[in-house]
Amino acid sequence: MPDTCPRTGHGGAAKGKGRKALQAGFRRASADRVPPLYRGRSGIRRCLDPLARDPAEALLCHGTGQNIEMTGKPVGNFVEIARRGRKVGIAPPAGVALARQTQQNSIRETEADSGTGGTPNGKSRAMHRLINQVRPYAWGARDAIPRLLGKEPDGRPQAELWLGAHPGAPSSVITQDGAVSFEQAIAASPKEFLGEDAIGRFGERLPFLLKVLAAEAPLSLQVHPDAVRARAGYIAEEAAGIPVDAAHRNYRDPYHKPELVLALEPFEALCGFRDPADARADLDGLTCDLARTLRADLAALDPHTALRTALTRLLTLEGAERERSLADFVKEWADAGQGAHHGTVVELAERYPGDAGAVAALLLNRITVPPGEALFLPAGNVHAYLRGTAVEVMANSDNVLRAGLTGKHVDTEELLDVVDFSVLPIPYTRSAGIGGRSEFRPGVPEFALTVIGPGPFDSHLPGGAPSILLVLEGSADLRSESGERLALCRGESVFVPACTGRVDIQGRGHLVAATVGD
Repeated sequence: MPDTCPRTGHGGAAKGKGRKALQAGFRRASADRVPPLYRGRSGIRRCLDPLARDPAEALLCHGTGQNIEMTGKPVGNFVEIARRGRKVGIAPPAGVALARQTQQNSIRETEADSGTGGTPNGKSRAMHRLINQVRPYAWGARDAIPRLLGKEPDGRPQAELWLGAHPGAPSSVITQDGAVSFEQAIAASPKEFLGEDAIGRFGERLPFLLKVLAAEAPLSLQVHPDAVRARAGYIAEEAAGIPVDAAHRNYRDPYHKPELVLALEPFEALCGFRDPADARADLDGLTCDLARTLRADLAALDPHTALRTALTRLLTLEGAERERSLADFVKEWADAGQGAHHGTVVELAERYPGDAGAVAALLLNRITVPPGEALFLPAGNVHAYLRGTAVEVMANSDNVLRAGLTGKHVDTEELLDVVDFSVLPIPYTRSAGIGGRSEFRPGVPEFALTVIGPGPFDSHLPGGAPSILLVLEGSADLRSESGERLALCRGESVFVPACTGRVDIQGRGHLVAATVGD
């Protein structure tokens, strides 16, 4: 099996003669080629798949099913194409409908001949390719995620690739009827997709979310609530009538958000409180008012008290006092600061002028996580990712309380009630080697992370629980207990329902799989 795949597009279930049949079907609908608008900035090729060479290929790669529709609005000899109600391009009038039908026929024909997408004896698919969304946050890197997906960078930040059923950016699942929202697919077949055990523990929802994170600039200084706080906060904000998408809302769902971060390259972060005596030592020699006051705060005998007092002071500075105190501190720190935090504080202050989070970084551990190592961040752990590429797996939640380094909402009082001010070791978590794979199980029920490779591998996923698998490097052949086979290349992903059972995996490269925890 080759290490790299040809340009077949994301989620393309039909290959070989199936693709040719679809392209031929589209071309039969119109003798004309798609005009320049198709190839321009707002064309369907850009919106759906930058690698697609013609409309048929774009439609095929993204599972036309419920995503593509004709608006009926004429554009010359063509009509508009919409995806989920939003215009994405134009195509021959008969082309979309015929492409849809040709796609389904060619997929079924290809599966029957090759076994690459279906199961023997006419059974329904046990594994489903995914189409995933990218979040373009300002701190994102320009090239890491496009490189993973085999696409050309467009110069814009691409921060996170989401794989899962979170309503903020749900994946689409490729079924025999086309591409459907992950949430809709679960609602249609909850027992088959999730399994009775997961439903009994978490209800009819996928309890985890898998991400690829690519940071070119620092993320916000933040903390996540525990389950009790998240539920109480969500209920209170619902009762207050605060819209779930309001900028000042703290709790967008009733779930906690522990997370595990696996470094794919040296990954820089601020993570958890360090000994206040070490932070105090770094302030020696500074004479500005804020430095002297922080030294006094950090001298308290109880580390918990010292850290709470210092962080509270920084986050509650107001008005002219805030501007003057922070400016004086940063100026003196740039000239006389010391230790591993020196450059970090200066960089953060330049990126976020007047933000107390830059000085608060002094209270936290400044670390570089080596590739292949992982951190587990429980509720209450203050952290900020600074730079690098990593895989994240977390409970399926979007609850974040921010302390700084952001233009978004900061609720200081709520945050200080959630923060754990304990001085703890850097929260590295170790994996256990099992059957040719490494498993990170940090002890939370919602998720665990399996790593296969890098290098040649012959392993398996044990089954019995929902899983999402992503190929980071190389390629892999998957075979389910029912005999279904699926080939995946770099950047491609698949959802394995709980009912699938064991999946054998062979190939060469680097894979990760998220599943339900213990």
